[in-house]
Amino acid sequence: MKKQMVVVALALAGAVWFKGILAQEAAKPAEGAEVAAAEAAPAEGAEAAAEAEAPKEITALDQWATYIKQGGKTMWFIGLLSILGLGCALERFWNMRRSRIVPDGFSAKVIELWKSGKTDEVAALCTRNRSMLARVVETMLQHGDSKDYQEVKQFAEDKAGRELRLENRKSAMLATAATLSPLLGLFGTVLGLLGAFGTVAAMGEMGDASVLADDIGQALITTVAGLAVSMPCLFAYNYIKGRLNLFSVLLEEEISDLVNQVFIRR
Repeated sequence: MKKQMVVVALALAGAVWFKGILAQEAAKPAEGAEVAAAEAAPAEGAEAAAEAEAPKEITALDQWATYIKQGGKTMWFIGLLSILGLGCALERFWNMRRSRIVPDGFSAKVIELWKSGKTDEVAALCTRNRSMLARVVETMLQHGDSKDYQEVKQFAEDKAGRELRLENRKSAMLATAATLSPLLGLFGTVLGLLGAFGTVAAMGEMGDASVLADDIGQALITTVAGLAVSMPCLFAYNYIKGRLNLFSVLLEEEISDLVNQVFIRR
């Protein structure tokens, strides 16, 4: 839960920072025009005036700022979802590694130490490793005195199931971003179309289609933005879910092997 709160905080900070950058970019043309006019007046005459009137080169950031401004407030919510989805995806990709779930060679070390009666060293090994399998082995140590291996296996499987469910819950933000972003894009589309119809109703007979450019632009931009956020979030969610399913199978195999080697083949 703490990691999820950190992701949300970073997303909010990133949204505020990006908003400040866009505001600075929007203010640059006005500042540039004032500076160009001040420099053009005293010195170069007509040549300086021509340079001042030359169109400014539009950068990619300027274009994005224009799109976001034209998309309206809905774009800010879509942008926030994109930052949350990205943060959650990075956190999941970092933590959904095999070394943090079912590390290679860990079971062999546990079996060797446990069969030698070095349960204290097994506990120390689990404390150092801190993987999901290590936490399951700690549960097995707590019930290691039981003579019924089925009981130990049941406790271990219950612990593994709880751990896997907790890991699955941490991907909820990705699913939320993948589901909500296209809905927000559709919401912006409806707002843009409502604005277009309102413009037509106010003007009566439409003579110039360019008056609808802003409203139609809002409708299209929000749709594209929502889909652009949803598709990678959905891909990342399904990829992470697939890895979690794979690790759950590997974890089940490791638990069965541990119980078989330690409690049955003594």
